[in-house]
Amino acid sequence: MRIIAGKYKGKVLNSFEADNIRPTSDMVKEAICSKFQFEFPDSTVLDLFGGTGNFGFEVLSRGAKKVIICDTDIRSINIIKKNNTLLKADAEIIQGDYNKCLKLLMGKYKFDFIFLDPPYKTTYGEQAMQLIKKYDLLAEDGVVIFEHLKDKQFEYQGFELIDKKRYGIKEVSYFRCSND
Repeated sequence: MRIIAGKYKGKVLNSFEADNIRPTSDMVKEAICSKFQFEFPDSTVLDLFGGTGNFGFEVLSRGAKKVIICDTDIRSINIIKKNNTLLKADAEIIQGDYNKCLKLLMGKYKFDFIFLDPPYKTTYGEQAMQLIKKYDLLAEDGVVIFEHLKDKQFEYQGFELIDKKRYGIKEVSYFRCSND
């Protein structure tokens, strides 16, 4: 697992083996970053189910002005902190489940991008989307980037699906807030 582009290009990130850690592949990360290559610079980004911080550090490397990485697992938090130190980055790191993190960020930030890569066999991503809407955490033209198993059926009331792409067994769906 490495940083693909930007000021940290080529740096190999620390990781660990665990059932609940599934870093976003370089192929998927590159596809997302290519899609928003001109929007990531100077953006505010939340990597909600951080794992190793892989996605958050990639967008920080590409010029995001503020990146917050959250995770509930202390092992993940420790790896994210190690990676933050390794890169001499300035990501803000928060330990807590998605509900706690989103509530903590309410009123403090409007995110240009929120990346969701929750454990696949849960409804955490859908629940997080509802809290993002409830807490008004997405900037006016902000995008929720949701990595999930392909063909996953879920409700996304309050959001408009603007694009989706498949990568093997996974799919990345892109949402903006709708006006309803």
